[in-house]
Amino acid sequence: MNKQHVLILLLAIALLVTTFKNQNDDPKDDGNINISKKEALFSVIFNRKSVRKFTNQKVSMEQLDTIMKAGMAAPSGHDARPWQFVAITDRNVMLKLRKNLKWARGLDESTAAIIVCGDMNKIDPRNPEFWITDTSAATQNMLLAIEAMGLGGVWSTLYPGPERMEYARQVLGLPSYIMPLCVIPIGYPTGVEKPKDKYDKNNIHWESW
Repeated sequence: MNKQHVLILLLAIALLVTTFKNQNDDPKDDGNINISKKEALFSVIFNRKSVRKFTNQKVSMEQLDTIMKAGMAAPSGHDARPWQFVAITDRNVMLKLRKNLKWARGLDESTAAIIVCGDMNKIDPRNPEFWITDTSAATQNMLLAIEAMGLGGVWSTLYPGPERMEYARQVLGLPSYIMPLCVIPIGYPTGVEKPKDKYDKNNIHWESW
């Protein structure tokens, strides 16, 4: 290959690189990506539902870890991050929890569960009650992650029922400074449950009541 051919080849490569870069930098392409993300986000939000009927397909440890990672991405007052999670895959433990938790019907068939708790050792003394809103935000993050992953879950309340909380504390061996907020039974949905349209314009007030 003579020098002229080498020069032509180098110019061709440079042209290809420039073209590729310009295509990647195209604002219209970025817009399409943003639209895609927006559509995906709203799809997850509006298709989330409370799932209590599951197949016998197992939820993996990796999936549970991803769900809890989503929970820890939630906002928290004073950035205290007071959440603690107990992940369960043992059916015997889930059934033992279910025994005295009448509202946790999802535990009848779930192949995994996460108990969301607040750590009183992590709270900011200026606003100790923030553990409730912080762990609730984490719970919602996890429910959305569950939906996005093709799984199903349901918020089964523990707090503020003292008897429910104490029972969960005993079954799971929770220390006294750990406050259980809720149980999330998790599994692969059978498809029985469907999302609900909960939008009601009567609940919206502009500027003032």
